Amino acid sequence: MSIDRRRIERVLSIIRDLAAEGSKQLTPADVAEQLRSDNSPVPVWQLRADFSQLAAEGEIELDQETATWQVCADESLKNTG
Repeated sequence: MSIDRRRIERVLSIIRDLAAEGSKQLTPADVAEQLRSDNSPVPVWQLRADFSQLAAEGEIELDQETATWQVCADESLKNTG
């Protein structure tokens, strides 16, 4: 797995964790804050690119009205239940 892919997977993991904690709408800054607290800072511009990649993959989506991101419906839950 490439360094970029590992970072994107880490970003997705943080997004999912924050969503599970009740943060329904997120920004790249929310993820940046978590990465800084984990002593793994990533520039916000890079995170914004990672968010775009995750959106292209169907993992997250942008709410145009609030300019925040949300986790897309989890298809795997539908397939296992």
